[in-house]
Amino acid sequence: MTIDFSKIDREKYFSDSYTSDRAIRFIETFCTHVKGDLSGKPYILQDWEKEIVGNLFGWKSKLTGLRKFREALIFLPRKNSKSTLSSAISLYMILADGEKGGEGYFAASTREQARIAFEIMQGMIRNNKELSSHLKIFRNSIEYSKENSFFKVVSAEAGSLHGANLSFALVDELHSHKSSELYDVLKTSMGARSQPLLISITTAGSNKNHICYDLYDYSKKLINGIIEDDTFLPVIFEADEKDDPTKIETAIKANPSFGKSIKEEYLIEQLNKAKAIPTYLNTYKQLHLNIWVDSVEAWINTTDWNACHIEYDETDLEGMECWGGLDLSNNKDLNAFVLVFPQDNGNFKTLNYTFLPYESAIQKDNIAAGKAFMGWAKKKSNFLYLTDSRVRDDDYIFNKLIELSKRFKIQNIAYDRWGADQLVTKLELEGLRFTPFGQGYKSMSPAIKKTESLVLEKKLLQNNNPVLKWCLSNVRITKDDAGNVKMSKEKSKEKIDSAVSLVMAVGQYQQDKNDEILEGENQKSPYRENGFFFI
Repeated sequence: MTIDFSKIDREKYFSDSYTSDRAIRFIETFCTHVKGDLSGKPYILQDWEKEIVGNLFGWKSKLTGLRKFREALIFLPRKNSKSTLSSAISLYMILADGEKGGEGYFAASTREQARIAFEIMQGMIRNNKELSSHLKIFRNSIEYSKENSFFKVVSAEAGSLHGANLSFALVDELHSHKSSELYDVLKTSMGARSQPLLISITTAGSNKNHICYDLYDYSKKLINGIIEDDTFLPVIFEADEKDDPTKIETAIKANPSFGKSIKEEYLIEQLNKAKAIPTYLNTYKQLHLNIWVDSVEAWINTTDWNACHIEYDETDLEGMECWGGLDLSNNKDLNAFVLVFPQDNGNFKTLNYTFLPYESAIQKDNIAAGKAFMGWAKKKSNFLYLTDSRVRDDDYIFNKLIELSKRFKIQNIAYDRWGADQLVTKLELEGLRFTPFGQGYKSMSPAIKKTESLVLEKKLLQNNNPVLKWCLSNVRITKDDAGNVKMSKEKSKEKIDSAVSLVMAVGQYQQDKNDEILEGENQKSPYRENGFFFI
């Protein structure tokens, strides 16, 4: 699973088949297997490996002629030739990338792990006369004196790399690194190079509060089209959490080298062990299905959300009845207001408005948010407003809601009381109706389940607002013993404000309509007309 290459902007980028084929030819001509039955034989890339290498080195900028991709995550289950592929790419970067004075690093969490890949590179060099004639092997480094380039192996002593001028780095098993320090140092040491390359190649981990999960989550959002980053190549091989982990078909789906570098007998043996020993099942899912074993339950599937997309805008909803949800964050973060418009056919349409201080948008230029906020704000129809104030601009939000109340018939606005009372009181004086909406299981569970059912039935229509889509993709839910659900802001690593606002709006509509039904039934009650009669 990777990005849709057919959607790459061909006015900005092109695929250079010569460079792509050159990288593949280098590996298959000069690199060999080092261990096992194929030891000493040419390393012939499998189709999925050719695709990675070809896309990584073949896509270029039309303006500069330099590589499009500067960073990649290759997410693979164990035993799928990660170390062999890593070593081959590293040798290409040393010898054939054309970087003068290149500095390459292989980074692992421990010295022992670093030595494993380094020994494979050493073996490849020794197995080929051409490689060994150009490269000198030392205890922890490889040198290419002709271009004054070198490649070193390092473990988690990140401090020793400060001041480096890297052109290439490969981070092995990122999930096992104790912190993000080594990754951060490698990434920030590449600024002076014209086309640096940072590759993280890893299996799933068990700690979602980790840079590896951040990169994984970022990659999934890129693949699903939730965010854009022209420089990042995500490659994900994994089983879906909904797949049956006890079936061999699930393992085949997750392991691209099934039947080749990963033997069928070995995987069946591991699968049978997972069936027989319940405590081994999570290990099997992590190592061989590439599933994050402590995954908190995600909510709306991006595919289901995309299926609800139709084209419409504000003018199409002018004058219609609607219900709102308002979620205000702290002074420097995202704030959201969502309107849902019930339609005569039982469908709903949504409009999403979000507010963020401009300074905060600049500061969120990081691995989790990318440059998404700055890009989204440029398109007016995304309704993302970057305010001049350094903190939450209540005056701006107030004026916007008053403006919207004149365009639409807002019946009721559900809101989270935290940090909102002063603004709400001011808006109520202008005639807007507000109702506090609890954030616990009691209030949120029916609203979440109703929203989810509307999405699955394709009745909650949306006009592809990227901020709302992003927030929905970030949501993680928790359950109590009774099966009630609520959103967890602690376990949802990124912002979910628009998703919270959407759920509150749907929940408030549902609650108001239920109240109308109850009131209507009470009006029709025979006890209201005939009095109380007791037998």
